[in-house]
Amino acid sequence: MTMNKAVAALLILCLVSGTGLLAQEALDPPAADAGVPGEKEPLPRYSSNFLKDEAEMWTLPFRLDLKGLLVCGTVLAATGLLVVNDEGIYAGFKRFQGDNPWVDKASPVLTLLGDWGLDCGIAGIFFLGGVIARDRKARDTGLMAWEALLHTGFLVQVVKHLSGRQRPSVENGRDHWHGPSAFFKRYNGYFSDYDSFFSGHTVSAWGLATVIAENYRDRSWVPPVCYGLATLAGLSRLTEDAHWLSDVFLGAVIGYAVGRMVVRNQERRFQFTPELTSGGAALAFSYRID
Repeated sequence: MTMNKAVAALLILCLVSGTGLLAQEALDPPAADAGVPGEKEPLPRYSSNFLKDEAEMWTLPFRLDLKGLLVCGTVLAATGLLVVNDEGIYAGFKRFQGDNPWVDKASPVLTLLGDWGLDCGIAGIFFLGGVIARDRKARDTGLMAWEALLHTGFLVQVVKHLSGRQRPSVENGRDHWHGPSAFFKRYNGYFSDYDSFFSGHTVSAWGLATVIAENYRDRSWVPPVCYGLATLAGLSRLTEDAHWLSDVFLGAVIGYAVGRMVVRNQERRFQFTPELTSGGAALAFSYRID
């Protein structure tokens, strides 16, 4: 596998942008709860905050400390190890699929959990349900999910265009990276053949799952269900002959990191603090606009 050095540098930057977020999340403590259902506040200014979060995502590689670099290095090393062994891993998955007919029935259903349009629809259900039920947590979960899906959608398309990695279905499980030259093939009848790295379905599933799991972490069953379904959605991309395991692994890492970033930033902008006044105790609400 060869790739132009400049392209490789840009690709690494894109990867570190996502894994750097994971490093930051690993070092930052979780934010305090943003509030309770039924609170009345104006909708946060998600348009301006979206741009701030997008800038944070792309510039984070230049702001990592030593611990952050170690986390990034670990993730990138794991991704590289998987890339080297992707063909053998994929062959093992296909043998398992051939020996277990139930996989052919479950895989097409599970893979829908990572469909970008469906995930946006789930986010919309949270948002509309929150508005109708006057449930701020549900409403903001929908907004945060939409933001995470947009962030990961932009990032995954940049990487796909730079890498030009062909899917396992193209040459019966032979891995090959074409680089940006495949950009033109994508729009010449081969749209889905050369955009394997990394998995868009997986990053969407994990971004959505992370936002929901973080906002409802007070309910012990929610995070395991969310992350479990996201994992199954990612693994289904191998049984659907659409991705390599390294595509799925990195997609999961970046989806999780971006989802955590969005939730963390929004929770920090919302602040409910107790105050003592001459008339007694009060709960003050503030929304920080950067």
